[in-house]
Order: sequence, then C-alpha cells, then structure tokens
Amino acid sequence: MTVVDGLILCGGRGQRMGGRDKGLLLLRGQALVDRALRQLQRWPLRRIQLSANRHLDDYARRGCPVLPDLRPDYPGPLAGIEAGLLACDGERLLVVPCDVPRLPPTLFHALNAALDVGAPLAWAADAERDHPGICLIDRAQLSGLRARLDAGERGVARWQHAMGGRAVRFDFAFDNLNDAAALARQEQAWID
Repeated sequence: MTVVDGLILCGGRGQRMGGRDKGLLLLRGQALVDRALRQLQRWPLRRIQLSANRHLDDYARRGCPVLPDLRPDYPGPLAGIEAGLLACDGERLLVVPCDVPRLPPTLFHALNAALDVGAPLAWAADAERDHPGICLIDRAQLSGLRARLDAGERGVARWQHAMGGRAVRFDFAFDNLNDAAALARQEQAWID
C-alpha cells in the first residue's frame, strides 16, 4: 500500500483575516486547524504535519510536527508545501488548507486513484471551481516545486498545471473560509 503523509497549511499572514492566525480562529468553538485535523484523521495517513509560521507552540500542542517555511517573508502556500514534501517520509503528501472545514469522505481515495494511474499530482475541484490547495502530490515532485519557487513562482495552480497535474471533480461544495466575512457566514450556517 502506498504510504501517504498529511499536511495542513496554516502558515499564512492572515491578511484577509485582519492579520489573525487563520488556523487558530474558531468556528463554533473549535479552531480551524483542529477541524482540519479531525477531517484528516479519517484516512490512513502515516502522520499529519502542520505548516505554520506563527504561534508555533500553540500548533505543537496538537501533537503533530510543525513545519515553518524554509524561505523568508511568507512566500505563500507553495513554501508550506515545500517544507511538507521535504519532511515527508511517505511516497505521497496529502495537502489541505486549514480554512476548508469540511472535506468529502471520498477525497483521499479519489486523489490517490489519480496518482495510481500516472498523474504526478492531483487537486480537488467542484462544480464551481478548482481547489488547488486541496491536493495529493507524489514526493518526486519536490525538485520541480523548488525550481519554481527559486524562479519566483508563488501560484499553486500554475505550478500544478506546469507539472502535468490533474483535477479530480467531486460532487461536493468545498467551503473556503478565506476571509472574515466567510468565517462569520459559516458560523451562522454551520451544521456539524
């Protein structure tokens, strides 16, 4: 069986959240990072790591390795993925952002199926759009990712397309709580 590690991206500046650390923000009394952890613990991951650049002690209390970016000045989620791939002992890395509180139960197996038939990486998509931050990456893609970062690339989707990745469509609406208004709306509408 293919060995897969998990990575939760919590390392941003939180600019659309007024500078607050997004992973530690609460939705119905639970930190977004804890909701993401609960989602990932459903699947046979060897271990789960957290990509974070602030409040490292708060993240470490969750019992997972905490990986700060290896590059200065918050270069974005690609840098978090770089750190995750470098620390990955498995053959693949499942990546999810902390601000997507619900994932479809079929996510793990569907993304793995795409890699099993030759894709170097795969990302989730729904009826409305692609979600490049929700992806599964073959560890062999690390060198290509590092080259793109060294060349100044910051876009996850551009890197994924350049590497020959594949979108996997889900009959599921991914909620992305990437700003304070979206978090407030979800707080009112949430159904566990």
